[in-house]
Amino acid sequence: MKAFIWIVTSLSFSIGVVAFAVHHSWIRIPPNWLPWEAVELEQPPSWFARLQINSLSTDRRACFDALARSSMIFRAIDDRPADDGCGIESGAVIKRSYVPYNRPFEATCALLAALYWYEQRIDALARQHLGTPLALIDQWGTYACRNVNRSEAGRRSQHATANAIDIAAFSFADGSSITVLDHWGEDTPEGRFLTATRDAGCQFFNTVLGPDYNDLHSNHFHLDLGRARICR
Repeated sequence: MKAFIWIVTSLSFSIGVVAFAVHHSWIRIPPNWLPWEAVELEQPPSWFARLQINSLSTDRRACFDALARSSMIFRAIDDRPADDGCGIESGAVIKRSYVPYNRPFEATCALLAALYWYEQRIDALARQHLGTPLALIDQWGTYACRNVNRSEAGRRSQHATANAIDIAAFSFADGSSITVLDHWGEDTPEGRFLTATRDAGCQFFNTVLGPDYNDLHSNHFHLDLGRARICR
């Protein structure tokens, strides 16, 4: 019992010393490694990335401040309160991000923050698997007032609140391109890039759906910040 008390006391003392040192900046913690600190999108994400993105979903000011500190160019849009489950709150139109898109789009602030980190990650994956930088992301849309899987009945999709994006293809600096439809599942650099890209999305988004999920996602990746936690 005495040994247990000694261990607990020693551990508590050690934690207290470290906390005191961090508070007085004697120990430097890299950005994004303290989940309660401000999110810095220009700095590498940590293990807490998805937790931090979800926190931004509930803190409008912190989210827009994070976007403003990044190099992203965006324009905040007026809230469109939910009508029959469709609308946008804390939304913005993206004009320029880390990687360009085929066209501008509107999305929730938190989704844009997640995409900014995600773009940096898949650019690194392109260099690793294909030997060329990522030049363009082909997205099929964010906001659409509809139900899940476009069914007539059921719950609203995260697209109904611009809290989701569908990505179908990628173009690269060497002029090449990859589509989810044509290259998914191949034992090639292109196929391995897509698998790694799908897996990387699970670090930043709550739901990531691709061809392994169902036939409706055979030609794109669906990424969203809804409550469901799925990575397929």
